[in-house]
Amino acid sequence: MKDRILFLLKYFISWLCAFVIARLVFLIYQYGQSFDLSARTWLKIFSHGFKLDLSMTGYITLFPALVLLVTSFFRNKPACIIINAYTFIVILVFLLITLVDLEAYKYWGTRLDSAPLRFLNKPKEVLASSSILTLIAYFTAFIAFTVLIFIFYRKYISSSLANSTKAGMKAFIPLVFIVGLLIIPIRGGLGVSPVNTGSVYFSSNSFANHAAVNVMWNFGQSVVENKETRNPYVFHKEKNYESVLLDLYRSGTPDSILKIKRPNIILLILESFSAKLIEPLGGTPNITPKFNEMSKHGVLFSQLYSTDSRTDKGVATVISGYPVLEAIPIMKYSEKTQNLAFLSKALIDAGYHTSFLYGGDVDFANMRSYFVNGGFQKITSESDFPASVRTGKWGVPDHYVYNRFLEDIKADTGTWFKVMLTLSNHEPFEIPGKPKFGDKTLTEKFYSSAFYADSCLGDFIRRFRESGQWDNTLIIMVADHGTRLPEFDEVFEPRKHHIPLLFTGGAVATDTVVSKIGSQANIAYTLLHQLGLPAENFLLGKDLLSPESKSFAFYSIKNGIAMITDSSGFGYDFVEHGLNYSYGNIDSSLIDIAKTMQQYVFDNYLNLSQKR
Repeated sequence: MKDRILFLLKYFISWLCAFVIARLVFLIYQYGQSFDLSARTWLKIFSHGFKLDLSMTGYITLFPALVLLVTSFFRNKPACIIINAYTFIVILVFLLITLVDLEAYKYWGTRLDSAPLRFLNKPKEVLASSSILTLIAYFTAFIAFTVLIFIFYRKYISSSLANSTKAGMKAFIPLVFIVGLLIIPIRGGLGVSPVNTGSVYFSSNSFANHAAVNVMWNFGQSVVENKETRNPYVFHKEKNYESVLLDLYRSGTPDSILKIKRPNIILLILESFSAKLIEPLGGTPNITPKFNEMSKHGVLFSQLYSTDSRTDKGVATVISGYPVLEAIPIMKYSEKTQNLAFLSKALIDAGYHTSFLYGGDVDFANMRSYFVNGGFQKITSESDFPASVRTGKWGVPDHYVYNRFLEDIKADTGTWFKVMLTLSNHEPFEIPGKPKFGDKTLTEKFYSSAFYADSCLGDFIRRFRESGQWDNTLIIMVADHGTRLPEFDEVFEPRKHHIPLLFTGGAVATDTVVSKIGSQANIAYTLLHQLGLPAENFLLGKDLLSPESKSFAFYSIKNGIAMITDSSGFGYDFVEHGLNYSYGNIDSSLIDIAKTMQQYVFDNYLNLSQKR
């Protein structure tokens, strides 16, 4: 009996220590943010995070406790074999989640959750965000720590269990009590509400709160709760609750910016092309000189924001005008995207040819089915390029893709709508040629990659001007999402989501700057109005060029929604049920509008697969 109880005690304590050590490693790895915190904050990170550590330890210990309970009347060898196998698997999962989270947090600014599971069928693209040396180091660490931890476990924890005799009723009764007792740390105490990620938040500094979260617990919760069968954001139960949104999005007749009724249209979706890179938008000088110059010619939207931080969501927002918010991986479900509105379909109905070009794997994030559902008549991706040019971690470098794009344009003699998604300005920011700003630090790599992407864009525009089709073409340039780099902004900060949008080309009649606040979700609606085409199918459309449309934008943050206006901004956290940041005068009605927005979009998302 004593052997079994002693084993469970050592088992519980060892996992608790493992989580504390993992948190320390996380803080050291993220030294750029953690070393700015006070010693008092560090202590609070560990003390507040201990609650989730206890909960996760309880979950892990529950299975061995049940095994020992069920085998109380038998020798310990079968139980030992089962528990050892289980522990080995848990160690693998623990190390995998912990190590991936260390690197992912630098780019995403949130602890690892179930989102990467959407991309597991494309391991090449998932691994493309890290350099070869990083992958080798991580794989080596994974193997080494797995072996070392399991050896430690066998020598100091499970050894006492291996040769003990059967315990009978003397062990059965205490083990029943222990199994019941484990429910307390699992739930986080004896209170009515169980523990959640918000339970460990304690600071106005988001990084400190993130560091307190047990990443294995966070990952497990997101996997279990990501059922996507019901709306977790229900704030209004009355019918027509969304009427306040319809009033907010009301637009009048737009100002016309086009010289011709049916121009050819190029849509360039630029990977990670944050406003932080664009000098006219307040970004660092000389990083994107070509775009800086181009922004003087056409209509530059200076206050546009991405709705999320992922390419798949950004693309769906731009092309379908769909305001993708928290917990909505719209591209994941073909049965849903087939019922979306599409800019491409609206233009096909107006007589346009449509095509999509991407130098990466178009099957990544289920993009192919999305573009097929959007009626794109030609889809070109990595496999359509020679193997000799597939040299980038994510696929074909931008300058090769722009070459192919220009060839396709010259070959199309009709009226066309052509979309290209770039990829070179993506972590790990590896580019062909000498990096303009160096490659020693992450910021240097980011700037060098952006400079390369900008040079490829500028060269394409120069050559397209020489093609003879400039005067009849509208070119739209927009980023898929913003970035945390180079300042490592928090995920809720507007600066992190601020992106450029430029309408240019010979078909544009005016050079101006539009300072009205808007988002990617407004682009399709705005364009269709310029073309005199119907746009009623687009969810919550707003015309950025209408003098009557209001100046505001929503964007998604982890566990919440953010809204900005001309005079204020805030982020609302659905876990904490409160604001995680704000500036200006925040009226309670704005918070209610943001909640309504989240509820309405998620209701629509759930109903998409039921439409015909």
